[in-house]
Amino acid sequence: MNKKIKIGMLSALGVAGGYGIYKLVAQAIWLHNYFQLTDYPVLSIKGSVLEDMDLKLIAHRGFRAVAPENTVPAYVKAGEAGYWGAECDVYRTKDGVWVLHHDPYTYRMMGDVKNPEKCTYEELMKLTYKSGHNIAEYPDLKFARLEEFYEMCKKYNMHAVVEIKYDRSAAYMKELVDMAERFGVDTTFIAFDFVNLVELRKLTDAPLFFLVYDIKNSDIKKAKTLDNCGISFDGNDKRNLKNDCEMVRKCRDAGLDTATWAVDDLDLIKKIADTGTKFITTNGITY
Repeated sequence: MNKKIKIGMLSALGVAGGYGIYKLVAQAIWLHNYFQLTDYPVLSIKGSVLEDMDLKLIAHRGFRAVAPENTVPAYVKAGEAGYWGAECDVYRTKDGVWVLHHDPYTYRMMGDVKNPEKCTYEELMKLTYKSGHNIAEYPDLKFARLEEFYEMCKKYNMHAVVEIKYDRSAAYMKELVDMAERFGVDTTFIAFDFVNLVELRKLTDAPLFFLVYDIKNSDIKKAKTLDNCGISFDGNDKRNLKNDCEMVRKCRDAGLDTATWAVDDLDLIKKIADTGTKFITTNGITY
């Protein structure tokens, strides 16, 4: 069946089903692509114009281009590579342990379908990583606790960037703040759910970043309601890049710090850095 016929059939099915089937197919394609292991380039800014721009390079989920994301080895590799900071994603198990994981379910990395928040820590520790870069070098790799992340940040003098997944209670926010203070590691908290940042600002003066895909005027307005709160945007979203990064520059003009994620192209980093954005989260770009 040729491509035009396939597209025509999908379009017809979409019209017939109120776009339900078309959307289902689109979601299936997106999921298929999401579950593929991406080979990120491992490059250095050394010798490029970026070297003199005082960029703060942040290892996205650790140095995930060379080790499985959100694991202790990924943060060891990040520390050894000299990253300024390291980013992680956190969930709280049902018995109160903060663990590192990006997705709401464990299938992509571990092959089992478990929700970290609905499991005890002991239940999660029965799982092992089945996916990730150079996974063969890390047999029997387990969930990392947030405490282990902080230990690696302290050991390698990395700034901790902690992404809080989904809307959390104020009590949970206090646990995160207390942990950062206990380890004595400089920490930035980031979240898509602005309510988390509101609660955090009541507890700490640590830097905050509001995560957005494409920057909107309403996002700038929100961020300005909190002290020391910047905007962290998707650096691969063309909406943020159009008109010479107009919306990024608008954030800067409003007095907001800006950060970007997760950029792995030196030319793109240069384009974004020219706006005054210093915080660059990347999967594989190093100093």
